[in-house]
Amino acid sequence: MKNIFDMADQNSDNLKTRHKLLKEKHENQNNLDIFKNFIDFMRNKPTISINIRQGVLISFLIEGVYKNRYEVTKERIEELKGKRKIGISYETAMDLQLKNHKKERKIFNSTFECAEKFKYGALNIGGFGPEKFGEYCVIIKRKQSKEYSSLAFIKEDSLKYVEENSVNVERLSRDTANRECVPALVALKHENEIGGIPFDELASMICSNECYIEAITKGEIKNIHIESVRMRKSVLNRFENDLYKAIISELSDAEERYWLEDFINMRDLLHNQGIRVEVIDENGN
Repeated sequence: MKNIFDMADQNSDNLKTRHKLLKEKHENQNNLDIFKNFIDFMRNKPTISINIRQGVLISFLIEGVYKNRYEVTKERIEELKGKRKIGISYETAMDLQLKNHKKERKIFNSTFECAEKFKYGALNIGGFGPEKFGEYCVIIKRKQSKEYSSLAFIKEDSLKYVEENSVNVERLSRDTANRECVPALVALKHENEIGGIPFDELASMICSNECYIEAITKGEIKNIHIESVRMRKSVLNRFENDLYKAIISELSDAEERYWLEDFINMRDLLHNQGIRVEVIDENGN
């Protein structure tokens, strides 16, 4: 089995060479200052974000440590076994968790060491991150992300490197970076956009549902590592609307009542742990 973190380290020389060629290209086009500003921005601004759903965020805050779906499922299976209420295997439970991506994820996991310990996030310089994974974007403190001993970045979603019944290791090995080479990886991925997009629009270009650089670590991510939690204004509007309905006894939908209770619980946990909440509208304000 291969080591994704060693692969990222071993690709450093390749990325540095390609970065040098890209820099020379921009110099020949009289765009060197723009290119340097982009690299400096990507060296000083990014951190890691994890998009998660409300229930997962609440568990993260209560337990004090972020657990991936494998760790959570194993714990739940063991708990149910202890209560003799289990009628499902771990493998079946994971198939249900992975849903449409179970084949690709199993192939990826079987290729890399300790894959079931991986925590997945994204490189983030602002914005909501890939919301398809969850409406709450948990921002990890930049200082803390620098201290993770095992950290690798991939140009695309890791599942995009699964072709037929195997991982295209050759392509993946060229598209993987360690912490030092992240600016080069981002520049190479977005070389055609450098200089053509205002800096205040880079956040959505680099990290969105459609396009993001995946971050992988097998290190422990604790709640004390959280810098802030971002959410859309529409989520807060939903809370305020449901709260008003609850006050006047018009919140009849059980699912909405549960959501409201969880939101209040989450809000209180964030406040009590001193974690900043960033509410951003559709215009990024």
